[in-house]
Amino acid sequence: MQQFSFLAVLLGSAMTLGATPAFSAGGHNHGGHGHGHDHSTGEAGFYGHLDIKIHLDDVFEADESDEEISEAYTHSHFETGYRFGNGFAINANIELEGEAAGHSHGGDGNEANGNNRFFDDHELIVRDLNVTYDNETFGVIAGKFTPVIGFDYHLFPGVYGYQSIEEYAVREKIGVGGNLKLNAGDFGRHRLDVSTFFADTTFLSDSLLDERNRTDKSDGGVSNTEDFSSFAISVGGGDFYSLDNNIVEGISYRFGFAHQGAGEGDEEDETRYSASLQYEHDFTADLKGRLIGEIMHIDHLNGEKPHDRTYFTSGLELTWKQWNFGTTWTHINNRNPEEADEAIDGDIFQASVGYTFDIGIGLGIGYRMQDEEGEEKHRIGALISYAYEF
Repeated sequence: MQQFSFLAVLLGSAMTLGATPAFSAGGHNHGGHGHGHDHSTGEAGFYGHLDIKIHLDDVFEADESDEEISEAYTHSHFETGYRFGNGFAINANIELEGEAAGHSHGGDGNEANGNNRFFDDHELIVRDLNVTYDNETFGVIAGKFTPVIGFDYHLFPGVYGYQSIEEYAVREKIGVGGNLKLNAGDFGRHRLDVSTFFADTTFLSDSLLDERNRTDKSDGGVSNTEDFSSFAISVGGGDFYSLDNNIVEGISYRFGFAHQGAGEGDEEDETRYSASLQYEHDFTADLKGRLIGEIMHIDHLNGEKPHDRTYFTSGLELTWKQWNFGTTWTHINNRNPEEADEAIDGDIFQASVGYTFDIGIGLGIGYRMQDEEGEEKHRIGALISYAYEF
């Protein structure tokens, strides 16, 4: 009851804030967050995109009683850079990020230990810092970037939609890449992305506020090789046109492959294959729908020889005027012949509803159930968000 009272107070505060106009509670942006590395296009000058998300959660049921806590954390970033007007640009993506208890990009998780957590363990990170060139037919990138493999995790709808996809994202790599673009008219626009990279071991691999320490080659981990033995290749597209088939016009896709070389202490190279598909449909001028799905299969997860994993994710989003509803379901299939008893499949479900006001602030409420490694956890929460571009 104490946790529900805490959430009620937070929701009351959020509603007071939301009384002045606000942003998408689902927090998605179909073309956003620089996933395509095309910031070079546009007029000369500075650009920026600010996206703030503040989660206010209650874990109200868990197998371990000390995991039933209240917590607040943020998932926020600021993209900025300068376009020179001739196709070249300098780009940066700075993130302030905390994680929900038990959720960790590195797989270790943040332990609750029965204590409420309020903006604990937040890292200020330079996620990307690179130079790009883009024109109508091709583009190049060099520096620190996120290789293009599957869909950007910000595309997945719902308050918690990004979290499951973010767990397996390949990020913070140093390298070079390029893209080729094809405008096939009625047969759509398509783009081939290729890159070669290794894990960031520069001073940019450290963080401010909660220090995670600089990554060293001796720390191991796939792609932590300081050579170009890792690479990614993918193709994606959309913008199809048909006179007699409206469904075709709403389809977009991406197919990807990535190979990450084994680092010190790893048993095998990691390889992954992905297939991503999205369909958007306008039912009326006010009512719009979106279906999204992705399969990501990973051989030798994190360089472990016997461990393979596949993520199956499907999602639905409905928007009516300034209201939005979003939900996703992820099934995690684990295979480990050497330790079959520990290779437990998992499921993650989340759903939320939100309202988008007019000045960039948003409010949403959601529910998330995760059943991973034989442990089940349920949480409800509120999201306050803000977005601004220039």
